[in-house]
Amino acid sequence: MNHLIKIILFASVFVCISQNAFAEEKSQRITMMTENAPPNAMITEQGLQGLAVDILDAMLQLMDTEEGREDIVVSNWSRAYSMAKNKKNHMVFSTLRTPEREPFFKWVGPISTLTVGIIAPKSKNIVIEQLSDFGQYRVGAVLKDIGGRMLVELGVKEERLQYVSGKNATDLSFKKLNNDRIDLFAYPVEPAMYAAKVKGHDVSKFEVVYVLNEGDTYYAFNKNTDDDIITQWQVALDTLKENGAYNKIIEKY
Repeated sequence: MNHLIKIILFASVFVCISQNAFAEEKSQRITMMTENAPPNAMITEQGLQGLAVDILDAMLQLMDTEEGREDIVVSNWSRAYSMAKNKKNHMVFSTLRTPEREPFFKWVGPISTLTVGIIAPKSKNIVIEQLSDFGQYRVGAVLKDIGGRMLVELGVKEERLQYVSGKNATDLSFKKLNNDRIDLFAYPVEPAMYAAKVKGHDVSKFEVVYVLNEGDTYYAFNKNTDDDIITQWQVALDTLKENGAYNKIIEKY
């Protein structure tokens, strides 16, 4: 009888441990967030597509997880960035890695290179030679995006900036440029031009008049995410770069 009791107790403990392990494993699922910002992430008739989305999907397949691109949450940048910054096991992409952002996240990448610049209509012939030149212009920016934040860090007064938010923030900003509601738009150049073209804007009428920064984009994870998860994701990305799959995705876009 004592032997039977021991077996039952052992089985009960094993089940409890297994359930706890399963619960812990489920808790490690990453909430993946992004914005509608072509060519890195864009909503199409075929679903969510884009350079960073395709790379992420390939990484998930390598890691043999139950998650896929259909689990990616598309939101406005302000919300996606705040969630990743403040909630464990949340991640936002594509995020430019800067000294200011460094302590807030754990990083997997790089995904691609990015230029943060000031876009203006060519017809205005705007020349920016120094930061004080911004004082005479109306500058548009996306709320909590790197473009506006960098301008403020460099000394441009925040009241000079006109912020927009939402999933169509880039399109709205180009409409404001076309309607003479702003003179300049501070934003990552490549996604801005791509998104504007998709929405029907004639990008040949715009130019970059000032470069704020050039750097690499990453998948930015909440800083409390387990290091083992970060390592797993980084290994997956490195593998894609080594086996040629990464380059094929880059060439696609």
